[in-house]
Amino acid sequence: MTAKKHEGTWPQARWLLQFAGAATRQLAGSIAARIIGQLLAVSLLAVPAWKLGEIWVRGTELAAGELLPVVVTVALLAIVKAVARYLEQLLGHLAAFSLMAEVRVWLLRRLVPQAPAITDGQGAARIQTTAIRDVDRVEVFFAHTIAPAVSLVVVPLAVTIAAGVLSGPLPALAVAVVMLAGAGIPFMARTRGADARRTAQLRADTAQHIADTLRLQEEVRAYAAADWRADQLAHIDEQLADQLRTGGRRTGIRNAATSLRVWLGATLVALACIPALVADRANLPGVLVTVSFVFGTVGVFDTVERLATSLPAGLAATRRIRELASGKPIVVEPLKPASAKPASAEHASAEDAESCPRVELRDVHFNYPGRDAGALRGVSLQLPAGSSIALVGSTGSGKSTIGRLVQRHYDADRGEVLIDGHPVAALGSDAVAARVAVADQQGFVVDGTVADNLRVADAAASDKQLSWACEMAEFELPLDTPVGRRGSRISGGQRQRLVLARTLLRARNAPGGLQQAVLVLDEATSHQDPLTQQRMLERLDGLGITTLVIAHRLETLRNVNRIYVLERGTIVESGQYAELVAANGRFAQLLAATTAITDR
Repeated sequence: MTAKKHEGTWPQARWLLQFAGAATRQLAGSIAARIIGQLLAVSLLAVPAWKLGEIWVRGTELAAGELLPVVVTVALLAIVKAVARYLEQLLGHLAAFSLMAEVRVWLLRRLVPQAPAITDGQGAARIQTTAIRDVDRVEVFFAHTIAPAVSLVVVPLAVTIAAGVLSGPLPALAVAVVMLAGAGIPFMARTRGADARRTAQLRADTAQHIADTLRLQEEVRAYAAADWRADQLAHIDEQLADQLRTGGRRTGIRNAATSLRVWLGATLVALACIPALVADRANLPGVLVTVSFVFGTVGVFDTVERLATSLPAGLAATRRIRELASGKPIVVEPLKPASAKPASAEHASAEDAESCPRVELRDVHFNYPGRDAGALRGVSLQLPAGSSIALVGSTGSGKSTIGRLVQRHYDADRGEVLIDGHPVAALGSDAVAARVAVADQQGFVVDGTVADNLRVADAAASDKQLSWACEMAEFELPLDTPVGRRGSRISGGQRQRLVLARTLLRARNAPGGLQQAVLVLDEATSHQDPLTQQRMLERLDGLGITTLVIAHRLETLRNVNRIYVLERGTIVESGQYAELVAANGRFAQLLAATTAITDR
């Protein structure tokens, strides 16, 4: 879906109305309560105005007994109006909160097929802003737009008809003109939608800039770039301030026009009522009530004025939600996923099936969307069942890209990525995810206990199974230990070991069990000391699980079955640890460099 399909006010409102059906009763109650409340607000002025007109026509003083019924009537009208206002807000917000949940679920379902690759192009902070803050902004439509929009038609129409009945067609026409002016003034600035989009974009840029600065704080400090980043933020903030000042000026002009409308409108209606008074002095009560309609309907248009500021922001947020959700999935799922059994296992001998590599890349070429340089160029490698291989190389050489292709975050541009002899594109993402378990450097930790985090991978796991996973990952904290938000109460090394333990639990649930799974360790032990890292890899090797290791600490790779060295998206060396050291090639250079850094 193109961005143009998401432009304009009406397409956004129509899209939001599709969700409104799920809360029809609550919204209908809110609308009815608002109309009743607005009509009662008109009556609060109309009742005293009528009584005053009667007294003036009668030409006598107000009797003591006449005052009490008026006071009681006004008091009752005020109480009922307050109740109606409460019901309007209660029902409107109950509907809004339930519908916002519907929008979030709808958005999540459309982001899942795009994840995790979508974070590469959009940025995690921007996605979070859209999924949380922008969805919050659509509350203004459900809670503060639908009911006011209906009452904006019903209440002015009702008072116009009443003016015609009480004072005649000319005053009714004057009331209609004043009502139309009240509805039109809040929308006099045609650029408000663009202003709201620009403001929201600058706010999102600010959030993304702050998030990126904090995420890259080590680099910012190392290169003394704090002032430079602060200057960039100040520039964005100044643009935002200019935008807000422009919007403030336009709001001030609209508010002034609204005040002028009330007093000029009341004067216009009063002048239009003069013929009725000239014709018959007894029409005075109806004339006073007609003039009071201008003041009694101020609340109807005050809400519209507020919406002129808040609604464009909500509709701009809706546009961003739809644009984010409309992104195409990075990979296309097969209509009929292939069987996850080893290729041709039905017709091949057990020995042939066993010899099929668990993971294989055949002449793989790949380039990230929107980038010029190819990430992988003609890469071929094999990961036999039950073995371990390692990918090493300088930053940007293509190591993590291979891991992403094996997980099917992307599909290769050319060549094939196979699991048990089947292309991952034919297996489908669900089948690949069930067989490939990943532990990376920055694994996510939920705010709970150690057991809570482990059971994310297997909700039915027993304490014995959890303890087994912790033992395999060299994780020693008790299962009931709180880890804090994002693992703030444990160290970085403990967080990595906890994530690895969770990954092992998930691998146990792969079709066929642990021995049929593929374990991808993407810098998953980078925060461990060399001895702990070595013990962890030895334990994993003892499980007989098929393991793909992406690592920078090359001295810990002595026991892997094969090492592939990558440079600029191609394999430049491969072999066992001792062979590569003896060859004195690129691997030996990387090993010498990492050893020198460690010695410092």
